[in-house]
Amino acid sequence: MSWGGGYVTDTAYITGLNAGQAQPLGALAALMCGFSARLARRDEAFAVCDIGCGMGTTALITAAANPAWRVVGLDFNPGQIAAARALAHEAGLENVTFLEADLRDFAETPEARGLEDFDLITAHGVWTWVGEDVQDGIVGLLGQKLKAGGMFHVSYNLLTGWQDALGLQRLVREAGMRLAHRGESQAAAGLKVAQELAEAGGRVSFSGGFGKTMLERMATLPAGYIAHEMLNRHWRPVFHADVAERLADAKLEFCGSARLLTNFPQLTMGEAQRALAEKFDDPAMLELFKDICHAQALRSDIFLRGGRRIDRQARDAMLMDVTLALTAAPENWIFEFETGAGKAQMSEPYYRRVFERLSDGPATVGELLALPDLPGRRDNPAELIAVSIGTEQTVALPNPGVAIDERCAKLNLALLRAQFAGGQGASPIHFALPCTGGGLTLPNFEGMIAHEVAANPETIDPQEMAARLAIQQPAAQRAALAEKLTAFFASDAPWLRHFGFSL
Repeated sequence: MSWGGGYVTDTAYITGLNAGQAQPLGALAALMCGFSARLARRDEAFAVCDIGCGMGTTALITAAANPAWRVVGLDFNPGQIAAARALAHEAGLENVTFLEADLRDFAETPEARGLEDFDLITAHGVWTWVGEDVQDGIVGLLGQKLKAGGMFHVSYNLLTGWQDALGLQRLVREAGMRLAHRGESQAAAGLKVAQELAEAGGRVSFSGGFGKTMLERMATLPAGYIAHEMLNRHWRPVFHADVAERLADAKLEFCGSARLLTNFPQLTMGEAQRALAEKFDDPAMLELFKDICHAQALRSDIFLRGGRRIDRQARDAMLMDVTLALTAAPENWIFEFETGAGKAQMSEPYYRRVFERLSDGPATVGELLALPDLPGRRDNPAELIAVSIGTEQTVALPNPGVAIDERCAKLNLALLRAQFAGGQGASPIHFALPCTGGGLTLPNFEGMIAHEVAANPETIDPQEMAARLAIQQPAAQRAALAEKLTAFFASDAPWLRHFGFSL
């Protein structure tokens, strides 16, 4: 691992699609926090750079869903860049480029200077896993290549959230390095030591809080994920203010969180805590109070380079034009959720009526708030968007009504093949969808059925499909599959059709 400078290089990172990197979500976060922004459409000129792109899932999906965009993926691992290029070739995508880049000095290279300036740069899972020299290189790249008015998304481990798990990370890394050679084996060996110590009796620093949660969670995660999360030499959670201070060198200003609900102090702090935070004019102090009172482990922040502030009236007018689509069947609708300030109760009559309307198809926020029988406020577009998206019951559609085209279909199939080839056949499945301007992740069963229907559109009868898929299985198993398929077509297929799936 010497060429990696302490970063895990002998173990591939798991493929994934991070919602926080999507341009529509970043734009909504900016609007909610009083900055001018808009959801970019797929047929307009737009440039995106994905720093630390891994094997390219997010960059590929972004490129497939937006044919007029230019997308660049950067990663220092040549194996991951090779895999991403192979997928782009298989899918026939010509608007995405993958570059092997040492971020420490990449901004100063002719290759970097030859790139166009970017409207959006994103770095998911990079900042707190690399050394300060790499962070400096990222800041330099932002200063040179992010357009005036451009957006930067960055996710990073938060010190206040990880404080109960600092000992866990160090133990997994140190024990793993001494017991095994390769990253995956080190992760498995280090995790076993941590589990044995927790079970040995007596107090350990990760016996409660997030430390206990993370230990339990790691037992269900692939070793590749644990290796990249826990084994890097420069792994170091930070405070939000540390990140904001470094990014100020690139003239970036903190805007808000891609986790939309955390932009509302009343959902992250109690009333008395908010009263203390309101004594400070500095926005950085509000973020510090929120992080201390609502100990999230990972922040997903949006920064702007030359952000323009707008008043609430202008903001609300823009939010009214946002189109929302439902992502949950009626039996899965929820009307309360956990926050840093405890349980938050949604107005069930209000949101049930909104979801009922969205069951018929996507609608703009303005259309939803104009429903004649909507019981409640009609002047709260930001709350409606934040709560419905934040509870993962809706998503925004910058390109409503656009069906899955050939370029997305080819990529979706290529991603599925790569997922099985990489031993992740049972994991959630990612799709490029033109209407979203990006992607959507489905649970494994639902995703597999969507692929099955795309391959065999003439056979969507649950009984016939079960007979074909479980042809060598006993009759009881075929019957159970048919029952599960019947439930899927009755429950999930209706809302998936609104995203362009032919179900």
